[in-house]
Amino acid sequence: MSTVVNALIAGLVSTLAVVAFFVGIYVVVERPGDLSDRLETYAAVAYQKDGEAGKRRKGFARLLEQLDRLLSGQAVTQRLALQLAQANVRTTVPEFLVILFSVGVVGGAIAFVIQRQFVSGVGGAVIGLAVPWFVLQRKRSKRINAFHDQLVDVLALVVGSLRGGHALLTALDLVSKELPPPASEEFSRVLREIGYGLSQSEALNNLVVRMETDDLQLVVTAVNISHEVGGNLSMVLEKIAETIRERIRLQGEIRVLTTQQRLTTYLLVALPFVLATIMAVINPQWMMRLVQPGPVRLIPIVALVFEGLGFFIAQRLTRIEV
Repeated sequence: MSTVVNALIAGLVSTLAVVAFFVGIYVVVERPGDLSDRLETYAAVAYQKDGEAGKRRKGFARLLEQLDRLLSGQAVTQRLALQLAQANVRTTVPEFLVILFSVGVVGGAIAFVIQRQFVSGVGGAVIGLAVPWFVLQRKRSKRINAFHDQLVDVLALVVGSLRGGHALLTALDLVSKELPPPASEEFSRVLREIGYGLSQSEALNNLVVRMETDDLQLVVTAVNISHEVGGNLSMVLEKIAETIRERIRLQGEIRVLTTQQRLTTYLLVALPFVLATIMAVINPQWMMRLVQPGPVRLIPIVALVFEGLGFFIAQRLTRIEV
């Protein structure tokens, strides 16, 4: 009887996994892409939908719209939308949540089919849910760091353009055309927002919110003050660029001086996993006792918690703010 129940559960979970997988593909591939939708996203422009566009948005697209209305205005939704913009992922919040759920269901189904245990299915689902989130955070972090590294080049172009007699918007347009992403993408977005009706200060403040860098906050503050009261903006930006260069130089020296401590941290964190792998190869029966039912399972869980805590503390000790 239990075999039949397990087979039915496995079939049901596999079916849900397949459905979730194709739903995720549909969300990525069949997204509506006409210009009116993009205008509404950037500037909240109201438009009249024609008959063919309405037909294309039937079915699952309407479900996404209902989900978008349900989630709109929530603080968590706004934060997730900001992170998607920071990572330059061209996906709405409902679409990302559908993809997240789909990957979680697929991961749980695969783990359940392999082990035929409910706990394994839950673990696989958790891993599946963590993968898209980890990819998003990784891409977001890399993009923000890359923008910060380009900020000196941005200021050099802007200062040169201002000294040549051009306006600030012309300088920003030059940055969007001459520099590689992500600086070109972000300043193109700033120019688009200004073209859609936002003020220069609002568009630049939105850039600060997306990039979350203190140096950019300093630059935008100088630009906004100069826009309101006047002054030699090119000289101010040149001084800011010199300050950023000096800070980058000091950060590089600190990173070199703390290399040994950081490598020691990585070694200490990796050592228990290496030893566990070696012991699992030499005596797998002894290692399997750690996952047997009962309080013994708490040992690897507590060990992982303290590993993460120790790594976090060690990283904080080697991090020196400039």
